[in-house]
Amino acid sequence: MRLRVHVSTRAKEIPWDQVIAPGRAIVYAALTRQAPQLGAKVHETGWGPHRMAPFGHSAPVFPKPVRARGTYVAGGTGTLEFGSPVEEIVEALAKDFAMIPILDWGGVALNIEGVTRVEPPAFASGRARFRTANPITVQSEALRSPDGQRIRRTWLLPGDTGFDVALGHSLRRKAETFGHGTVTLEAITWIGPQRSFSVVGHGGDASGTVHRGKKTGAPVEIDVSGAPAALQALWSAGIGGATSAGFGWVLP
Repeated sequence: MRLRVHVSTRAKEIPWDQVIAPGRAIVYAALTRQAPQLGAKVHETGWGPHRMAPFGHSAPVFPKPVRARGTYVAGGTGTLEFGSPVEEIVEALAKDFAMIPILDWGGVALNIEGVTRVEPPAFASGRARFRTANPITVQSEALRSPDGQRIRRTWLLPGDTGFDVALGHSLRRKAETFGHGTVTLEAITWIGPQRSFSVVGHGGDASGTVHRGKKTGAPVEIDVSGAPAALQALWSAGIGGATSAGFGWVLP
């Protein structure tokens, strides 16, 4: 399930370091107000056997302004999406957005004009093609050296050696997190240009220390197969790593 938030703003641009960074804190702030026990659980221990953050979000999109090189343009009416396969999270967000008139998106005031619920596609065939609006990145698989020492995991970009294997494992873990069996990565059909975005990591809400940094990724298009409910969960939460920070958001 997704919530499509219809917004308007007088701002002409969003600073690049705020394009996706504010979303995570907005989700946790809404959970703190509307479902504090759920918010504490998600923040402290994650969700499911792999302890993942069970939500994702897009960047604000404004279709009317003319694009300008080097600028993330804003202005007029636009949309912003949040999603999760966990119904209680979606309900808390919907309730919160109905009570507040403005989202503070990194210092840019986004007036809330309305909220639309968007159901995931049926995926009745058990197959889907996902293209991400935001960059995607995944962590390499856990390995050990010949002497048994654990090798530190690294972030892999689309096109890197081992990215397809790591993404396949990430998709399966995410499907297992939501209790819908497994999914299979069939093919990577397109890789877009690399881009870095500022993100807020664990503890980025009002109750903890804010950890800021940058992650680099690239948008992708992939073919996947699996149980329809598993594909719906991926569509709702995003794919790859750092979805709670805004990475890997799937286009509608």
